[in-house]
Amino acid sequence: MALFMDFHKIDSDAFTEEDAYRGHLRDIAVQNKHGLVYKKYYLNLAQKTAFCLMEGPSMTACIESHQEAHGIGACNVIEVSSEHEFLPYMGEGGQNSQDLALTLSGDVDSGYRTLLLVDIIDFLNVPTTWKFNVREIIKRNNGSLVKSPTSNLMASFIDASDTVRCSIEIAKYFETLAGNTPFSIALATGKPVDEHSKDLFEETKKKVGVLSRLGFGLGICMDSDTDLSAFKKGNVSKLDTTGITVIDQTAYDEMEKLDKVLTKNLNNSGFNNDALSTQLGLSKTQAYRKISFLFGIPPKKLLSELRLLHAAKALAKRGKTVSEVAYDSGFNSPTYFTRVFRKRFDMLPSMMTKSNQS
Repeated sequence: MALFMDFHKIDSDAFTEEDAYRGHLRDIAVQNKHGLVYKKYYLNLAQKTAFCLMEGPSMTACIESHQEAHGIGACNVIEVSSEHEFLPYMGEGGQNSQDLALTLSGDVDSGYRTLLLVDIIDFLNVPTTWKFNVREIIKRNNGSLVKSPTSNLMASFIDASDTVRCSIEIAKYFETLAGNTPFSIALATGKPVDEHSKDLFEETKKKVGVLSRLGFGLGICMDSDTDLSAFKKGNVSKLDTTGITVIDQTAYDEMEKLDKVLTKNLNNSGFNNDALSTQLGLSKTQAYRKISFLFGIPPKKLLSELRLLHAAKALAKRGKTVSEVAYDSGFNSPTYFTRVFRKRFDMLPSMMTKSNQS
């Protein structure tokens, strides 16, 4: 049978663990009729959310079972892969006698996780070295490595404070590397299933991706949910957080809109400040003010910086010449690209291609 997880939004402010258990018993009462096995459920009373983990023949069976048991369907149901998806993100916690999910430490498991995404421009061409060291830091701070679609590293944490502590340790390690090594460390916290998601932690993965892509130069970049979850614990408040940038929801919405525009246009050499302002639906003055506030640099500088970072990532891979990378990154002159690249990174772009072919 396949593995499914659903999402429920709790309407009552007076809802308790005992109410959740009674609901679980109603699910169990009809599970055989629909060919299901309700394995355990996650509960977050503060956020008024619950998530049920079940095995069954189909998503339809999950929906119909809950409809029969409660007279209303779940907010959403998704299918998950046990080995390659669910366990890396959610971990191997147990459950109590009432099937309420517990963490390995015995606490009630809310289902929420903080995701950490680490990216670096590997000028030294030693991906094995930095990835090995970062993996060890993640494991040491109770993180679980999860599969990332790109060359960066992603991990899942039950405790947001562990994620913050881990990110600070990773940043300190990166600062010891030789040369000018740009990196981004992004943190975002969210629930395993959202109202309209099709994949586990879809919205949280999307958010941490945006923060990572635009977070070079911002140090450790985290959303406000991570900040709220982590810093309510006194032990984290003692850490040096000067290198952390907290992005509230309003700022994130602006970054998400900017990310969409840049992803579509960054390789277009004709895409300039005026085009950026237009596609953001802002005047040049408004765009200047918002981008300068978010990133500490004006739009023109941000465009140049992101294009150079895009180019550096491309050069760190095999297969393209300096000229090809220059044009793919939105520069209309390889000569100009070489000049600004050398000024920014204190090395010729050809040095990266040579090191990667050695």
